[in-house]
Amino acid sequence: MGILALLALVLSAGAALAGGSVGTAGGGALLRAEMDILGSAASRAWQSSSAPRAFDQIGGERLDERPDEIGGAGGEREDQETTGPSNLREKIKAGALSAVLPGAGQFINGQRTKAYIMGGAEVAIWTAWFVFDKQGDGHMEDSRDWAAIYAGTSGDHGDRMWQAVGRYMDSDAYWTDLIREARALGETAPGPPPTWQWVNNDRRVGYQGLRADGNSAYDRRDFMILFAVINRAVSVVDAVIGAGGKPGTLETEVLGMGLELGVVPSWQDPGARCAVTRNF
Repeated sequence: MGILALLALVLSAGAALAGGSVGTAGGGALLRAEMDILGSAASRAWQSSSAPRAFDQIGGERLDERPDEIGGAGGEREDQETTGPSNLREKIKAGALSAVLPGAGQFINGQRTKAYIMGGAEVAIWTAWFVFDKQGDGHMEDSRDWAAIYAGTSGDHGDRMWQAVGRYMDSDAYWTDLIREARALGETAPGPPPTWQWVNNDRRVGYQGLRADGNSAYDRRDFMILFAVINRAVSVVDAVIGAGGKPGTLETEVLGMGLELGVVPSWQDPGARCAVTRNF
């Protein structure tokens, strides 16, 4: 059997060489004939270093391109992890700066007009806070001076005491109510309060008006804190939306997948979108 295979190989090789020139074409025909008779496992030419290149020229598969176990191309290759773009850090930075100082996040985002508007609003809010606080202190000081002149009060007292000065014409009436209240609650009767006596009811009403003006100023002062919170919230949201390469879009990577969240800040047609991508 071996002699017959060798004889067939010689005849086939001779026919291949006769049909083409000696060189690449002839070598390819010889390899094909050898593969047909002996098989790829027994061919010494197939196992040589130059055989894969020659066999590739006759339409065969190269050894380094044989499929691997999972169907991909053969040969070792390094796994390269591709990381998508992420603007999470820029958004956190812009939002944190705007939380500390409204407009700071817009400033680093390059939105100078918004930065000046929100920063100016913050300055105006706290300026108003101090103005209203000063007005309230002034009205309360005027009311105490008024009581000292027209009711004979003196000294520093708590706010409850100054409220009682406005409700009662004199200290005796206030003390009587305190004793009645303590008796109803089963408590020890308090000592006498500081003395005062209004000259007339109109002066007492004037005192109440001064205290009302002071309390109104304090209410406006406290209301400025709400404006400050709103201004910060708007500034933080706007800074986060405007930060990064794509304004209004958050790009990050979670568990190896690219996550993209988009917000459309519109009063008429608000919306949002979410896209998840995976790189292979």
